[in-house]
Amino acid sequence: MPTRITVITALAVASAGIAVGFERNPGGAAGAAAGWGLGARAEALGRAYAALADDAAALYWNPAGLAALERTEFAFAYGAPFGDVGDVALGDAVIAKPLLYSMGETAGGAGSLGTLAAAVAFRRAGDIREANEAGPTGRTFANTDFELYLGYAHTLGAKGAFGLALKNVTRGVADYSDSGFGLDFGATYKPLGDLTLGAVFRNVIAPNFRLKALKNAPPLTLEVGASYYCFNVVSPVASFEITREAFYDVGAGVEITPVKYVALRGGYYTGDERPRAGLGFALGNFRFDYGMRIGGPLGDSHLASVSLLFGGVEPPLDVVVPEEEGYIEFEPEEEPSPEGESGEAEEETESGPGIPGIDELFEESSEGP
Repeated sequence: MPTRITVITALAVASAGIAVGFERNPGGAAGAAAGWGLGARAEALGRAYAALADDAAALYWNPAGLAALERTEFAFAYGAPFGDVGDVALGDAVIAKPLLYSMGETAGGAGSLGTLAAAVAFRRAGDIREANEAGPTGRTFANTDFELYLGYAHTLGAKGAFGLALKNVTRGVADYSDSGFGLDFGATYKPLGDLTLGAVFRNVIAPNFRLKALKNAPPLTLEVGASYYCFNVVSPVASFEITREAFYDVGAGVEITPVKYVALRGGYYTGDERPRAGLGFALGNFRFDYGMRIGGPLGDSHLASVSLLFGGVEPPLDVVVPEEEGYIEFEPEEEPSPEGESGEAEEETESGPGIPGIDELFEESSEGP
């Protein structure tokens, strides 16, 4: 217990200290509603999801988290990024499948070849007023991003995992569009108990865009994070990210599970200086998550996602099914050989009829009174 309290206190103090000590990343992120990621859970936790990611949305936040999946998961999300602005929307769909196979009862149940995942996402900001050096032109245009992801993850021993995510981003601004490929790399490690550390390099290969004469590419970013699951109720999380240009952002949050099927979440992210809140509901193979960015000059932002779980590990083929109670298996009786067909039959004939009691009777009568 003291160890858990010490870890929780250290995480809370470190998160608060970092959040106060660093200013918002002035570099920002280009594109229509860029940087929203996948799913709603991470948003509600202040985007501090590099260590906690354990669902299909990990494909974006830290692909190594995909290795934690034990069942196929399909998830989709939809959101309104800015409540006071019309014609702005985002959405995504993700599928992740663990490549599990049966190893039989004696070999430990199931083995894994890793986890594959794929996702498609769109971000759109329309009805943007056009302007030039002379001022507004009276025309409007749209800014759209269309993203494709393909990821793979595998465990590293009993405590670690790694993951890769390939991405293709097509960006369109007014009449100009271009696309580019990128690569992210992530890792997770559990040094002790329920403490998890995560790290992800985003844009190891950055998707480059050239729109008219303007070249644009997201920066190489390193994010490190930690999460700690304690008392089976509380999960504090924290993350720190830095770009190649030395811009910093910090996220921190907490997830509380007061009852088995409900999770309450809150967080803060210095990148936009806005607090977060959200909740989750899980029942059987169904999960619903909601995240909200509170305040801001353009109003609150809302994002909801739904996840469905399918399948599982098939039972081993060599499992012995127990016989039903009351079932008795009889061995077939051997048919007697006809007399005279074998030596054994002749011997039986010579030894008498073989009826119990008859031989004894003949012996007594031969001896006399």
